[in-house]
Amino acid sequence: MAKVEAKERAATKAPGRPLVSVVVPTYNRAGYLRETIDSILGQDYPDIECIVVDANSNDGTLELLESYGDRIRWISEPDNGAFDAINKGWRMSHGTILAWLNADDRWEPGAVAAAVEHFTRHPGVDVLYGDCGGIDPAGRMLQVFPARDWDFPAALVVCDHIINQASSFMSRRIIERVGGLYPAWCHDHDLWLRIAAAGGVFEAVHVMFASARMQDGNLGNNPAVVIPAKVGLTRRFFDLPDLPGDWRRLRRRAISNAYVRGFDYIRPTVSGHWGWGWHCLTNAITTDPANTPHIIAEIGGRIAQNAPVTGAAARAGMGAGRLLGRMAARVAKPALVALLAGIWWELHQMNGRKR
Repeated sequence: MAKVEAKERAATKAPGRPLVSVVVPTYNRAGYLRETIDSILGQDYPDIECIVVDANSNDGTLELLESYGDRIRWISEPDNGAFDAINKGWRMSHGTILAWLNADDRWEPGAVAAAVEHFTRHPGVDVLYGDCGGIDPAGRMLQVFPARDWDFPAALVVCDHIINQASSFMSRRIIERVGGLYPAWCHDHDLWLRIAAAGGVFEAVHVMFASARMQDGNLGNNPAVVIPAKVGLTRRFFDLPDLPGDWRRLRRRAISNAYVRGFDYIRPTVSGHWGWGWHCLTNAITTDPANTPHIIAEIGGRIAQNAPVTGAAARAGMGAGRLLGRMAARVAKPALVALLAGIWWELHQMNGRKR
């Protein structure tokens, strides 16, 4: 029988101040988990409910959680994945503002106070998000991703998730309205689309709310995981009931571009990624042949990005990709297939030369 531990503490807060509930899903992340929890407990906003939902770890996580006493709430039991853990934690929570923070990410100082102040001044906002850092395994800052304004057409039609999840806060009312996270990978992107469909209000602020760990081994960078998830969430969106007709007409283009988005997770130096590249290429075109110029331009851009060339040559390569796209739209299907095969073979040869 799986060991289950529960540590409960009454959710108390000062009158008039909203309670912020953050869920930390974790499984065998003891090496990073303390930094994550400390970034939550170290905030200068006092009314925070930290709930850790552990998937029955065996790496010292339970001992680490015990060391916090009643400063956090936690459970440890098998689950069906991070989405299940987060939904479970939200159901346990009491806050009017909700968030989740993966067990290798961290909140930046002052993040919660800034978020609460903005929600208080703008009570109609449902999703608030800010700038997000990218940190290496040692916690060193590698880069900063500025918050971009919410763009529903980009989120849907070109499958751009827009929001860095670690830097997001949500109203409980919108999470309850859409029913929490969907049980699949890329559940954050899926959530943003469903919130948009439900009429949710998004707002970006240029405040550093969080930093997310950038590691090659993360499942979120694995094309075998992410590509089916991106296509799946796009298909599911168009299966929602009562979608306006002008949205439904975007279905083929959006699904085609979900396959195109898959190229973001393909690394030319990893030979096992080539099958996924071909999968994305062929499905993107067959789903929406009229999207071919955009598809070829994307491939041309990646040739330029991965070739050992100067910046000027890279820009020329991207321009050549767009030109190929316009040409491809005018040729017969057999010639188009030959053209694509030639481009893909050149990418494969380039990969071989660089290894």
